[in-house]
Amino acid sequence: MIEPAAVAALAAVAGGVVAVTARSGRTIALGLAVAFAAAPLAASPLPGQLGLFARIAGAVLAADLLWVGTRVNAVRSEGSAIGPAAEAAIAAAAFLIGLWVVPVKPLPGPATEQAAGLALVALAVIPLVGRDVLRLGIGAALLAVGLLLLREAWLGPAPAFEHFTVAALLVGILGATSLLVVPLPEWRDDAESDAAEEGMTALGAVTGAASAGAVTGAAGPTSERAPSVASAPAAVDYLDDVPDAADAEIEVPLPRPSPRSGSMVRRTRNPRGSEPRQ
Repeated sequence: MIEPAAVAALAAVAGGVVAVTARSGRTIALGLAVAFAAAPLAASPLPGQLGLFARIAGAVLAADLLWVGTRVNAVRSEGSAIGPAAEAAIAAAAFLIGLWVVPVKPLPGPATEQAAGLALVALAVIPLVGRDVLRLGIGAALLAVGLLLLREAWLGPAPAFEHFTVAALLVGILGATSLLVVPLPEWRDDAESDAAEEGMTALGAVTGAASAGAVTGAAGPTSERAPSVASAPAAVDYLDDVPDAADAEIEVPLPRPSPRSGSMVRRTRNPRGSEPRQ
């Protein structure tokens, strides 16, 4: 005959696996609620009515706080870092080890309670080493529940005030997590849109500069004509603006004219109004 404590232990482990592998906030909250509510039922004997009520009420309240926080901020978990199959394998291996290893003889609580506590502790390790605030909160809550299961399995039933303390601890952990979670998808969309905007601006500037250069280069040969040989000055006077300076002429060599341009005529400019020399 299957004992109710064994069924509750399996339900607690299954809820923990769902919580660490799910991406939706509603699914995570559901998995945590199942794990938190089934954990006190894995003990033998069962806790008192007051302690049991405190644990179940705390489980529902903590899961509801997390669900509301993820729904308001539109946050989704990144999921398991190693995959759902690997998480389930780790939980199953830890559960089997808990059934086989007996560190305390005789064991005050059922072996299934110890196995469930060890499995929840193993599931909490990977979320605790990450940087996701949501997964950190999930790992911390599972670690607290798993350690309490191990404490009851090794030391006997917990008193009522201890159940109240655990319920308040779970509500505090998941309440703080719901306040600290950041809407990562929206932040990533804003960052990607800003980066795309900057890239388009830079691309537009580069394209505009290139097109302007192309237009200038294309218009240069057609809009300007090379000066002819006849119109090019042959002498330049650099001392026009210098007072009491002697007139000087600097002859600039001109290119050799083509046969059609005729003879080369050298022109001079006299700043004092004299007639040009022939």
